[in-house]
Amino acid sequence: MIEFVNIDHIAQAVRDADKQVQFLSDVLGLRVVDGGYADDSFRTVMLAVPGTSKIGWEVMEPVGPSSYLNRFLEGVRGPGLHHLSMRVRSVEKARTSIRALDIEPWGNEKGITYIHPMQGGQGFLYQFFEGENWYKAEIFEDDSDHTLGIIAVNHIAHACSDRDELSAWYERTMGCEAFWRAPDNLQRDFQTCVLESPTKQMRIETIAPVGEESFVRRFLDQRGPGVHHLTVEVADWDRAANALLHHDIRSFSEREGTTEGVLWREAFIHPKETGGVLLQYFWQEKPGYWI
Repeated sequence: MIEFVNIDHIAQAVRDADKQVQFLSDVLGLRVVDGGYADDSFRTVMLAVPGTSKIGWEVMEPVGPSSYLNRFLEGVRGPGLHHLSMRVRSVEKARTSIRALDIEPWGNEKGITYIHPMQGGQGFLYQFFEGENWYKAEIFEDDSDHTLGIIAVNHIAHACSDRDELSAWYERTMGCEAFWRAPDNLQRDFQTCVLESPTKQMRIETIAPVGEESFVRRFLDQRGPGVHHLTVEVADWDRAANALLHHDIRSFSEREGTTEGVLWREAFIHPKETGGVLLQYFWQEKPGYWI
């Protein structure tokens, strides 16, 4: 198992970083914390996500036609979430742990290693680095006008053919702990399992298709296994709805329900609006009831 200190950031790859930063700031309420990193292959901008998760959002843009990011952006997974970055105490120990899982670590950068999407990563890229946190912003509350009102990053949903196999992979690879599994007889076209990360900064949801007409099946047929959506919690449902109306952004698949008498609501924002990320947002009347 790879023992990581914290989840540092999620990374999104796009063609136009400035345009994406504008959306993240104006609509989602994120704040730029530094100009990030730049070389002859790509540049980045790091933003702070409102709320308590202590997870940054990195925007990556290719520099020049030879940038490796172009392959991602031109492929079936781009644009969208590119990788999840975690800080470890020792990269060499992380590499040893990865090899013990019968996965060969990828990359030869000093102080950084990866699990490649196609070489053990289940369709997604995982980055591990040592040293100081790259994301260093303080927790803040979004008090801007016409923003979604995010208070936490809740989870990343990972699409796969077998939710239990992928959940077991997260448990033995990163020490995540499954705490909720949808009943097998639940009448819907997908199955889920939800895991808590060791640092409790966010969760992982594994989702698998039920039947050939499932939207998860279509996703897998078109893109293969990988991250399907990102979910955030908002403080006020009406505020979120009014913010999207102000920016002329439509949500879809809105649902509401109750869990043990506690009301919750959820909806999605299409990847065409968000720079390639299917974004789910939800509100709950009391903490800890929505799954």
